[in-house]
Amino acid sequence: MKLFNFNKVLCLSPHPDDVEYSMLGTIIKHPNTHFELLQLAQGGDCDPTTNLSRLDEVRSVWEKSKCKNININFTKHKFIKELTEDKWINKIENYLENIDAIFLPNECDSHFEHRFISGFGPALIRNKNISLIQYYTPSTQDEWNPNLYIDVKNTYNLKINALNEFKSQNHRYYFRKDVLKAFHSDFQCSKKGVHYVEKYKILNLFN
Repeated sequence: MKLFNFNKVLCLSPHPDDVEYSMLGTIIKHPNTHFELLQLAQGGDCDPTTNLSRLDEVRSVWEKSKCKNININFTKHKFIKELTEDKWINKIENYLENIDAIFLPNECDSHFEHRFISGFGPALIRNKNISLIQYYTPSTQDEWNPNLYIDVKNTYNLKINALNEFKSQNHRYYFRKDVLKAFHSDFQCSKKGVHYVEKYKILNLFN
């Protein structure tokens, strides 16, 4: 199964666990779409867990997920603040060959580094037929309105088990079982019998 008709997708992850937490179920569900994960930094600017070991956790999550349709790319940067916006955009453009869509955080995220990366979208797709889609994170605020819900019922348990590899983050509230379940729920979807979803907002779609 492909995600839409995408052959190759680029996922921008500001920190280790962002794409995995937000998109892992979707990626597992669509084995015929190839996903390029670009891990931009080793962690947050004010996060004491930021170090190279978090990149090892990223590798462990994908190994445990058994995904064969993912390629992980790491930059050499510890923090997002090490580069200006134009330099980040220039770096990311090196990964756009044959890319059909870019997934990135959203502008309503309360994490300032997520919002910063979200702002790259329009520049990255200028003069290119590349779809642009935002993903939902635990720090997304209520004013963000998704318009795409992907049913991840059949991949949810595998995702949750894989996320356990983020051992440095297990103490955080959003890794609690009840919070994870709430993150993947939506009232309107539940009324239709769809109880586990990952949420997105399509900004631009070429299909």
